[in-house]
Amino acid sequence: MPPVFPDTRWTLVSRARGPDAQVALHELLAQYWAPVWRLYRARGLTPEDAEELAQELFVELMDSESLARVDASRGRFRTWLRACATNHHLRWLESGRALKRGGAVRRVALDTQGLLEVEAASAVQPDAEGAFDRAWAEGVMARAMAALRAEYADGTRGGDFGLVERAFGGTLPAYRELAAEAGMSVPQLKSFLHRARGRFRELLTREVRETVGEDQVEAELQALFVALAPS
Repeated sequence: MPPVFPDTRWTLVSRARGPDAQVALHELLAQYWAPVWRLYRARGLTPEDAEELAQELFVELMDSESLARVDASRGRFRTWLRACATNHHLRWLESGRALKRGGAVRRVALDTQGLLEVEAASAVQPDAEGAFDRAWAEGVMARAMAALRAEYADGTRGGDFGLVERAFGGTLPAYRELAAEAGMSVPQLKSFLHRARGRFRELLTREVRETVGEDQVEAELQALFVALAPS
């Protein structure tokens, strides 16, 4: 039976030091390459160069002893990774070299098309650190929403997840209209959505707790909301 909860990011970091390092690296990349890619795009790299530099960074982290020195008790994994990405870009600039795409860099699967579609729908954020943090926040929100969706799909939570999506998506009509459409009273609808929001907050907190120390959870949640706020 698969584990109830997926590996935390810190657990993945630990695994990236062990015999299944390649698998763990791929999982870390799937969760964190979008923020790194957006940071590089905001720093002026082309989509292709941003992808290559992200590839280089994660392979370098796996091959070096950097991951072995990361300590979950010392703070936010996102902050550490953002610093690594920034330093890697600075070294690349200082070296004066151009990336040779498809050359010596080992390849890992990246959903580049998905990021290009997101980027096409909005302006590239000029603030590199802000771009990184927003992509990180979007990823955390998406994982929490996927976990909530799964609970409705497997029957853990009762009700229509479509109502939750409409409410969270900001397209919710008047309560009376929606309640009639859903076959609920207005108090029933409000209670249903209140429970869904509460559970989403719990799942969001769980996601954040996986990458910071316990004493930093609330601060990291606030950082997440700040990162998502309209500029």
